[in-house]
Amino acid sequence: MLRHLILLCLIVSVGIVVSDAVQGEVLTGSGLVDVPTGRVLQHGIFEAGTYLGFQQTATDRSTTRLGDAVAVRLNFGLFDRLEVGLTHLWDEGEPDSTVERTANLKLLLLKEPEAGVVPGVAIGIEKLGSTLFLSEAEDGEIPSAFFAVSKTFNLPRVHLFSLHVGVGTQRFAFGEQPIGVFAGLSKEFRPAFARGDIAMRLEFDGSGVNAGFRYITSSGLQIAFGAETVNHLDELRYLAAISWTNEQMLERIDAMNKLIIRATALASEAKRAMSEKKAVDKATEPPPSQ
Repeated sequence: MLRHLILLCLIVSVGIVVSDAVQGEVLTGSGLVDVPTGRVLQHGIFEAGTYLGFQQTATDRSTTRLGDAVAVRLNFGLFDRLEVGLTHLWDEGEPDSTVERTANLKLLLLKEPEAGVVPGVAIGIEKLGSTLFLSEAEDGEIPSAFFAVSKTFNLPRVHLFSLHVGVGTQRFAFGEQPIGVFAGLSKEFRPAFARGDIAMRLEFDGSGVNAGFRYITSSGLQIAFGAETVNHLDELRYLAAISWTNEQMLERIDAMNKLIIRATALASEAKRAMSEKKAVDKATEPPPSQ
């Protein structure tokens, strides 16, 4: 646990120095690489961490262009229906060293059951900030609305994988079009050697193809890497994120509570069985001889 905490502090420090702002909320727990899904974080689950991006210049691939902005974020789920994301961005690249605070909201309309044909459906809006009602806001500052659908399938050999599709405005749009579509695939693995979960993601976000993976340790530490616009090498952008979630901790607490309840029930059954046995033995005991 201490090793993971030290690693978290180191990567957060690096993020503060070299990170650059990206288009959306990248590599979040309920999302893919750069697109949302029809799922939300469950009630009481939260993620806290940072992310960074870096890109090689098209003219000289031996150099890497690094920004001087950093984003720290917090995502949490409420009532198994609502997910809220808060982002604090310091952009030292601007002349006045701007600070931007934004919020993302996602509402779950339909929850996908463990078995059945009903998909998960969610709507949301990204980058709610001080420029929401300002007519002079730039295109990149206008909030992006979306509608997303997710469904898990179980196929032979492939086993469980999830398909995600949706439509959205602003950053999801195609060129000058007002809206656009996005789609993605995700697959989770639990190899014994990893001592955690590995999730692979592939998506199209309206501007290009993105790919990434996430490693979730048993302690809740999450490390994710991704690449945006892998179909255009001149625009290839790399992403890295690190965060911590309490999901694994709550799962262990829930499992422990279930074990306690089960153990209590077994103890009660054993006590009742012993009482019944004593009653039967007493009833069948021969009367004492005179």
